[in-house]
Parts: sequence; C-alpha cells; structure tokens
Amino acid sequence: MKLSPTLIYKEFKDGKLERQSALNQLFTLINNSDDPDIRVESIEILVKIGSKNEEIFKLFENLLISDSQEKVRITAINAIKNNYIEKAFNPMKWAFQHETSIICLITIISTLGEICSEKAKSFLIDKIKNIDIYEFNESVQNLFKTKEIHNFRNEGLSAILNNYFVIKYFKKEFKDIDYIVKDGLVISIDLSGISTHVFGWKILRRLPEFIGVLKYLTKLDLKINRLAKLPKTLSDLDYLRYLDLSNNNLKKLPESICLLNSLEFLNLKYNKIAEIPKSISNLKNLKTLDLRHNNLKILPNEIYNLKSLEFLDLHGNQLKILPMSIEGLKSLKSLELGLNNIKELPEGITNLRSLKKLGLGGNKISINFSLLSNLTSLTELDLYDNNLRLLPNEIGLLTTLDKLILRNNKLTDLPESIKNLKSLQKLDLSWNNLIALPEWIGSLISLKELNLWGNNLKSLPSSLGNLESLKILNLNFNKFIRKIPDSLKVLQNKGLKIYK
Repeated sequence: MKLSPTLIYKEFKDGKLERQSALNQLFTLINNSDDPDIRVESIEILVKIGSKNEEIFKLFENLLISDSQEKVRITAINAIKNNYIEKAFNPMKWAFQHETSIICLITIISTLGEICSEKAKSFLIDKIKNIDIYEFNESVQNLFKTKEIHNFRNEGLSAILNNYFVIKYFKKEFKDIDYIVKDGLVISIDLSGISTHVFGWKILRRLPEFIGVLKYLTKLDLKINRLAKLPKTLSDLDYLRYLDLSNNNLKKLPESICLLNSLEFLNLKYNKIAEIPKSISNLKNLKTLDLRHNNLKILPNEIYNLKSLEFLDLHGNQLKILPMSIEGLKSLKSLELGLNNIKELPEGITNLRSLKKLGLGGNKISINFSLLSNLTSLTELDLYDNNLRLLPNEIGLLTTLDKLILRNNKLTDLPESIKNLKSLQKLDLSWNNLIALPEWIGSLISLKELNLWGNNLKSLPSSLGNLESLKILNLNFNKFIRKIPDSLKVLQNKGLKIYK
C-alpha cells in the first residue's frame, strides 16, 4: 500500500503503528516525495505526534535552509516557530540572508519578531538601518534620532521590516505605485490601474495574501484592475477606512470585506456582484457604499444595520423592490436607485429624514409624492427616463427641493403646484413634449438654471423676466421659438446665458 501521511496518522492513533515507526515513515515522505502537499501534510502530522527532539528540529532546519519548495519552507518555518522558538534565531538569521521568496521572507521576519531576545532585537534594528527605499528610510530616521526605535518590541520591529519588503515587492513588480509611510508602517497604498502603468505586461489579477502584513493601512486603492477574487487576509486590515475596488471583475462580495469593522468608504461600482452577504451588517462605521453598475437583484434585510451610512449608490442594477428595512438607514443623505426595475417605493422610505438626494431615473416607477413629502431634508430629485406623462399636484409638497430633474419623459404640461417650490434652483425639463410654459413659471424666484432642450415650445412667457437669479436658459432643439421676450433680454444684460 502506498504511504500517505493521513494513513500513517490513523494507524498511529489506532495503536497499529509505534511512534518511532510512524516518525520514520513521515521522514521518508518528507525527504523523498515529489508532491509538496504530501510533504507539507507530513510535516504537520510529524509535529502532532513527534516529540520535540533534536532530530526533528534538525530536519525542520534543513528544510528551511535548503529545500527548493516554497510551501515546504513556509511549513518548516512555522513548525520551528511553534515548537522550537528558543532555537529559532540562528536558522532564521541564516534564512533571512538567503531567502528569495517574499512569502517565506515575511514568515521568517514575523518569526524573528516573536523571539524575545536581545540578539533578535539587534538583528532587526540593524536590518531597519539598511532599508534602501527613500520614503521608508526617511520615515524611520526620526525613530533612530530620538532613540525611540530601541523601545520597540521585536514584534513592532518585524512589522516595519515586513512593510518594507511588501512595498519593495510591489515596486519591483509594478514600478510606479503611490504610498504613504508613517513611522515605518504603510498607512496608504494606491495600486489602481496597474496594467496601464506597464503597458499591460503585468496586470494585477490577484491580490497577494501577504497584503494582510500591512496591518496599519487606512486607505487601499485597487480600482481599474482585473481582480476576480480577494484574499482572506484582507480581514487583517483592522484600521482600514477607505477601500476602492471599482472597475474590477468581482462576482461576489467576500466575507473578508465584511470583517473590516473600521471601514467608512467602500467603492464596488462597475463589478459583477450579484449578491450582498448578510454579514454586510458588520460594517457599523460605513458611510459610503457604492454598488453602481453591478448585477444585484435583491438587497438583504440586514442592510438595516448600517446606521452610519450616508451615501448609497445602487444605480444600474436589477433591483425590483427595496426591503422595508431600508427605513433603518436614518443617516442616509444620498440614495441613487436609477436604472433598475423598481416599480414602487416602500413606505419605510418616509423615515429617511436625513435624505437630501434621491435618484429614481430610468425605473418606469409609480411615485407616491405624498410619501416623498415627508422627506423634509430632500433637496434633489432625479426622475429622468421614467415615461412620465403626468405629474400629480402632490409634487408641490416637496418644498425643500432645489434641484428637480425630469429629463426625457413625456410631459405635455406642468401642474401649477410646482410654483410652490420656492427654493428650486435647477429645473431640467429637457426632452419632453411641452408646447408651452405657464405664466406662473416666473414665480420660481430662486431658479438659476432652466433646461428646456428638445421640447416643442413655440413661445416663451414674459414672466420668465421675473427670474432675476436665472443664469442659464437652454432652448436648443425648440425650432418653433422665434422670439425671445424683451424681459429676458434685460436679464441677458445682467449675465443670463441663453442657448438656442
């Protein structure tokens, strides 16, 4: 029967194989197998059943120093760290000088950080002194000048070295990257659009697992790459507040993101995400969530728990309904729902009393304006591309509006109640079927921009001259307008720009 580490362990546990015989068979597999996974498993089982003797330590030491397989060296490092930490310094020191794998090097440095000895501390400080990247060197110089570096624990010193080697790796692989270092630790890194920097020869398709080494990151920018998957170690970034993953190939939101409790800004627009996990509720500090242009068909009820959320962009998805639990987003200031399949809004939307902007364009939606009138902070309402033929009088209840977008509907006239919108500064009525403007339009005294592009207007009311705040009047593609009222000519002399 072919030897396997699992079978060896089972026979040892069942009493069919003596300890020394089991150890000998594991030694054979470790030294002779061509399969790195079998060798790694054999090392792990050897640790389980072996005594901490010199023979086993020497095996691990030899694997660390001379084995050609990266997986095996990493497993040997961890075996020494967990079982022979008191003997670890010399092999780790030697391996540090000769190791070429970034993953192994990071594991070696982390192990050196766990060795509580002055020898290890002096070694780490000496290596920090020799850092050859200007930004890092400049960052740690003050720690040497004040001698604060000597107060660091070994773990803190190893963190500085590991941060340095991660940046060195990215600079070697992708040349120009932007980052910020503070006291030897990276707090911000921009890896966006990597492929465009090197003419497509090297493209960031996968974020390395060792990104988790940069534990003090507060900002991570990964937009415009080809990432389809994210490492679990992303959840190690406990201080991360800003994460931009827009314009990638992500199909789902990984749980590792939902464990980033400090996150305030999360940009996921232009991906292929079809589902939001319930664990999104963990992001208690999230203020901005941008999911524009993904493949979402439903939002989880747990979104209710995002109590700090101020900006939610769901434009360009496949949503048909919104959960009633959206009423829990009491801090929400902007909600963008354009280009979905939403037919109606849940009554709970009336509880969003902090909402200032509501985007509903491109939904063919039936709107209850009486509901919206309870949104006492609402200043911007987008209703473009909604096939609207008629506006109800209740629109006049939205007295806090300063921007109303009604572009590309089928309106033929306007309800007189709109004259109650005394705070309105921008009114976009472009691409409708208006053939005339009512005289009361002149009562919108705060209006600064009026867009009438692409209607069937034949004339303009003289009351437009009352709009002394008006700065832009767009009349393009209204071929029947032949004469501008004299009252508007007066406003032109005061700075009004008319496009026709």
